Amino acid sequence: MNRLKGFDLLALGFMTFALFLGAGNIIFPPSAGMASGEFIWQAALGFLLTGVGLPLLTVVAL
Repeated sequence: MNRLKGFDLLALGFMTFALFLGAGNIIFPPSAGMASGEFIWQAALGFLLTGVGLPLLTVVAL
């Protein structure tokens, strides 16, 4: 297994930061909650699966 160079490690750090704190993860949840109306729990579950579950799987895959 090859060791990561400094530049590769920095790029991986920026990618992970952007994955969790991208603009979509800050703007989308409130608008999804307002648009869901009475289906708030379904919207929350969908966001948790796609906004938390998929990034977590990505970090595990790395």
